[in-house]
Amino acid sequence: MSEYSVVSKSVPRVDALEKVTGAAKYGADIQLPGMLHGKIVRSKHAHAKVLSIDTSEAEKLDGVRAIVTQADITNGRKVFASDKVLYLGEPIAAIAATDPDVAEEAADRVKIEYEPLPVVQDVLESIKSNAPRLYSDDTTDGPTRRAINAKLKPLSEENDSEEIAALNATLETVKDERYYNISGEMHIETGDVEKGFAESDLVVEDTYAIPRVHQTYMEPHVSVAQTDSTGKVTVWASTQAPFAIRSGVAGTLGIPLSRINVIATTMGGGFGGRSNVVLSHVPAVLLSQKTGRPVRVQMTREEEFVDGRPAPGCVIKLKTGVTNDGQILARQTLAFWDSGSASGGPLTKTVGVRGVYKIPNLRVSAYGVYTNKSGTAAYRAPGMPQVAFAGESQLDEIARQLGIDAVEFRMKNMREEGDLIPGGGQRGGSHEPKVGYKETLQAVADAVDWKNRTKGANQGWGLAIADWTNNVGPAGMYVSVHEDGSARVFHGSMDITGTDTAIAQIVAEVLTISYEQVTITRGDTDSAPFTAGSNGSLVTFTMGNTAKLAAEDARKRILELTAERLNAEIDNLELKDGRVSTIVGEEPKSIGLAELAAYSLSTAGGPIVGKGSSTRMTFGASNPALAAQIAKVEVDIDTGRVKVLKLVSSQDVGFAINPMSVEGQIEGGTVQGFAWAIMEEMQYDENGNVNPGFVDYRVPTAADLPTVQSVIVEVPAPNGPFGAKGVGEPPITPTLATMANAVADAVGVRIKELPMKPERIVDALKRQAGK
Repeated sequence: MSEYSVVSKSVPRVDALEKVTGAAKYGADIQLPGMLHGKIVRSKHAHAKVLSIDTSEAEKLDGVRAIVTQADITNGRKVFASDKVLYLGEPIAAIAATDPDVAEEAADRVKIEYEPLPVVQDVLESIKSNAPRLYSDDTTDGPTRRAINAKLKPLSEENDSEEIAALNATLETVKDERYYNISGEMHIETGDVEKGFAESDLVVEDTYAIPRVHQTYMEPHVSVAQTDSTGKVTVWASTQAPFAIRSGVAGTLGIPLSRINVIATTMGGGFGGRSNVVLSHVPAVLLSQKTGRPVRVQMTREEEFVDGRPAPGCVIKLKTGVTNDGQILARQTLAFWDSGSASGGPLTKTVGVRGVYKIPNLRVSAYGVYTNKSGTAAYRAPGMPQVAFAGESQLDEIARQLGIDAVEFRMKNMREEGDLIPGGGQRGGSHEPKVGYKETLQAVADAVDWKNRTKGANQGWGLAIADWTNNVGPAGMYVSVHEDGSARVFHGSMDITGTDTAIAQIVAEVLTISYEQVTITRGDTDSAPFTAGSNGSLVTFTMGNTAKLAAEDARKRILELTAERLNAEIDNLELKDGRVSTIVGEEPKSIGLAELAAYSLSTAGGPIVGKGSSTRMTFGASNPALAAQIAKVEVDIDTGRVKVLKLVSSQDVGFAINPMSVEGQIEGGTVQGFAWAIMEEMQYDENGNVNPGFVDYRVPTAADLPTVQSVIVEVPAPNGPFGAKGVGEPPITPTLATMANAVADAVGVRIKELPMKPERIVDALKRQAGK
């Protein structure tokens, strides 16, 4: 039996009713008097000089109220392309009109003269000395390649696909050159890698390729902006991070923070891709400032694909050395992340190739590489699914070559409490806290009876594990107790995964009232305390802790009031079931929260209001969480189609505040990883993205989805609310490798480039047959 009354229970989401009845307000539901409709004018080329922009014909169209270009940006910050476009769909101008159709026709009338330039879409082509430059015409620019990578020489195996063989060939040609078109780099080294490889009995080296994928949230980006007569700007934004949007608009357009209010609407999904300020919010504000009227800018699904911010693709060269008895001695990585036309990419996450293992000698080098694509953003555990695909795929191959069971091999090398975490980056160089790595792996193995597993023809089992440490950020919250005994929570965090429900449960538990007696109110950036964006699995950890602080502060006020009202000592009071009672005494006394709240209104201390305010310094970093998965698949060797027969995902969640919500997160993340492994990819040619929509970009339907069995493991985080850890990110991290390992076990062919499309599997089987 649980020691708790509200937390650890599966309760309905607080927003369930408004969503199923259609009462929830999304960005597209915002309708304001006199509202205009915005449309972005986009580049028709993937790479070109802009020779001229002529808006005169568009301005003549009846209903057009404003057109803005980079010339309207007075502080020099880039919003639109002006001299050069770097990818198909890059914004060049924005138009506001009285009708969406008029705005679209006006966009077509804008005449832009281009001088096309050579295009580069492949990261390994982009780093060559003869590649087109995105940000310079100087063919001698580019950071010098670090000698640290020179010893990682590409190998080519006979059964490698043409794509992987080509990647290896390209790596060989540039190994002694400079790298060009570099947007950023990261290098980490621990121990003596060369010595580690020299002492290894088996050294395995592979190249892995992972494509870009889109977050495919249901609701496209939408923003409504209104500028009043005083110049105050209000933005209704479909975003995960309203305070980041406020800061972004202020910084981009030079508007004081106090003159911007962001009202976050209900979101139709995010997964990390809804924090960008330029896509719709800044153009909407510019058009509203110019017209003096509210303006809505809403992206189409095609625009989401050509100008959204998807997860980056990457090429990873990985080398691992082990002893014959299965001890990992060294690992070396060279990664090239496709950052598109913008700087960034999860370079620091490349250190995740260390996995959860004791690797005494580690070397990691990662580069962000410019290509003629849109920039990238987070997608559920950004960077970790890609590096785990490489790391866990190779470990599975090593276990096979050594003849060691995949579970035993991983257990042998897993870090435990007190072990040094190799490398740098998040948690690198520190010692491992209390973790649930082995418990989580054992739980998934037990769930499928791993030691007694069986398989038929063309069937296989795959196993993979990966960890994630959730983000921690600043947060503020208020909890007030009302005269009917209910409580209200006021904060500014976005709920996209049921986090408001967890917050309500935490407050109810502390105040010893029912979950139904707690309501949540979300404020805008003018009224709510500052709160970090809802990403990186930080909300339940950060906001849950902050809610607990606020509720405990309210509880303190409740006990003080009771002591005053009942003439009792605080130490002799107990709050239980919404009433405060004396613990000992000849005549027990008690008072309910409703009466106390009413009484507080006439006291010197005023109403019962608890405050919670926190930062990373308040609680420290979260403990890492682990997801471990096992899949059983069957491959049709004639068609290459993969059928999932079983898919089990275990996860250390620390403490399940709401088990039903936790299971939903595990299932959702696992399914997204399955889709990335099997079917999803953004495809490009020299003209740009060629599958900008759900007709050509494959996402799984209900008929494609496997049934996911969720296994909850609870190894409490000492600094989490009731021991809870972040839940949303981990379940996607191992799935790419889980599926690849299962397919390899089924047909004896290792697929090193994703997705594992039917034609790719058939080609691999043909190569194997020819060999």
